[in-house]
Amino acid sequence: MDTLTLYDPLSEILFCDDFDNGLNGWTAYAPNLRGDAIEYFDAQQRFSQVGPPMLSTMTYSLVGTSGSPHGTYSMKIATRPVAAPPTEMPSKGSTGQALKRITFRKRQLLKFETTFGLKVEQDRPGIGETDLRAFAFFWDIQDEECRYFTGVRYVNSTGGRLQHRWQFFKASEGRDEDWGEMGESAVGHSEQGSASRKTYIKRGIDAHFSGKRSDDGGGEGFQDVPNGHQDLCWNETNDKLNWHYFSLVFDTDRREYVEMTCADRVFDLRGLKPTYVEPYPRIRALLNTNFHVESDTNRRAFMFVDSVVLSTGPRG
Repeated sequence: MDTLTLYDPLSEILFCDDFDNGLNGWTAYAPNLRGDAIEYFDAQQRFSQVGPPMLSTMTYSLVGTSGSPHGTYSMKIATRPVAAPPTEMPSKGSTGQALKRITFRKRQLLKFETTFGLKVEQDRPGIGETDLRAFAFFWDIQDEECRYFTGVRYVNSTGGRLQHRWQFFKASEGRDEDWGEMGESAVGHSEQGSASRKTYIKRGIDAHFSGKRSDDGGGEGFQDVPNGHQDLCWNETNDKLNWHYFSLVFDTDRREYVEMTCADRVFDLRGLKPTYVEPYPRIRALLNTNFHVESDTNRRAFMFVDSVVLSTGPRG
């Protein structure tokens, strides 16, 4: 089956990935290396055990191998069996992430479409719905004027309490010093090109890792989507998984959200905006595309992705 027939892309395709054909350039999130040594900055150490993407035939107890909804392989993103309390930033290993590092060609509408499923490890009785805290789809974008993280996060459960609501990436007002570790986060440069000006973490960057959090899944990095409650199809026992369609449209010219769709729900996001910070060195035209999953207990949480299409086009 042609992957594009599953989706409704805009006029120009940036990529169309079917994981029956491999990982297609999707890679693990890795902290920044220092310029003077092959080791991570101190400010980035807690990101050093983020679970990487891998290919999966969906093999698990009782059922065996189910494959993906349109083939054999999906991309699996997994956490380790650890979790921080919901009022704290994620701990080492409690998140998994996959990203594709690309650049953009035009500032216009951007549309992300995918088919995804959720599950936790079958290592104990129970369906495990309260063991997965959250998952997210987002972009890390930098144009000639600013850098910003834009996307949506689904808060599934916190501290064993189901939440089932969507949030969009936008940081609350506050100081950079309260956002996270303020140590050096990247090799900077001066106007002459030498590596002299230091780069620090800014409020709004890496919102899926940073910012204070609350016990209901809220936090400084996110705002609730208006009327954003949605019950997804988790299913009745831990040997079953259902797949969901998802899309997100963002206007990179106006730098504002447009629309999100998940399964049978469509959310109007027009007028909502992310948080902008000054540009970072050497990453102009950045368009990193990301999946992210986070555990709520000491049980591995999984996100499976059948395929993904990223497209762009002018406003109609």
